[in-house]
Amino acid sequence: MRALVIGGSGQIGGHLLEGLRADGHAAVGTYATSPAPGLVQLALDDDAAVEAALGDVRPDVVFLPAGWTWVDANEDDPARSRRENLEAPLRVARHCRDQGALFVTYSTDYVFDGAAGPYAEEDPPRPLSVYGRAKLELEEALARELPGQHLLLRSTTVFGPERQGKNFVYQLLRRAAKGERMVVPSDQWATPSYGPDVARATLALVDRGARGVWHVAGPDVMDRVALARLACRVFGIDPDRCVEPRTTAELKQKAARPLRGGLRTDRLQALGLGLRGAEEALRAMKAEVEAGRAAPI
Repeated sequence: MRALVIGGSGQIGGHLLEGLRADGHAAVGTYATSPAPGLVQLALDDDAAVEAALGDVRPDVVFLPAGWTWVDANEDDPARSRRENLEAPLRVARHCRDQGALFVTYSTDYVFDGAAGPYAEEDPPRPLSVYGRAKLELEEALARELPGQHLLLRSTTVFGPERQGKNFVYQLLRRAAKGERMVVPSDQWATPSYGPDVARATLALVDRGARGVWHVAGPDVMDRVALARLACRVFGIDPDRCVEPRTTAELKQKAARPLRGGLRTDRLQALGLGLRGAEEALRAMKAEVEAGRAAPI
């Protein structure tokens, strides 16, 4: 299989490239602003460059894990949110359609309102934020324009070892290492998802010919404080010293969050592709960091 991973310097993109190459596939990865060895630069908003990249690689599958995921900033700049989370991915998808490649991309539990999560694939979406609405519009456009030629994976609260070390767990542990406390929402529930497992399940679904919307998320339903405290304990840090719980109302975040969020993964688990639970995943992350195979804390 020939594959193009747009956003190969990011968390999921890096794990996708690693998995593809480990399985013997010919995989090309790109970056936009964070260069890394073996990656080529590609601006997602440069449509001619994207089309040329597809023509050069001639991929069977194009993976697009890149996106603008800063939820509160999306609220401040809805035009940019649409450009980066809807319009640019849709242009890539159309090139895939024209060239006969499968298009694989990612969405989020923020397409739901958080009134009754965790959610199954068939539950009706109702996004509360600019970010969630852009993601839902992309989902709807792909279903309309690329039926049978796309795979969309919803995930949430992705963490784990990565090259850039930007995810929630990294942020928490780095603050703790400096003796700083991190304010963490106590009433936002989700299903934390281990990045390497999200990539592994993605590749397995592609191999099995899956199409349409699939949920790829962890099995544990927990709030952010519980995840933060668990991460501290696994990494040998006193959680009372570094985790400061606050309610969402107290935080006054710009974008509304789905408080009872998270994703059900019954379909994924029926295939034997379920992700590891949070504690096992955090222990795996610790081992990767200590072995120098990921960004340090």
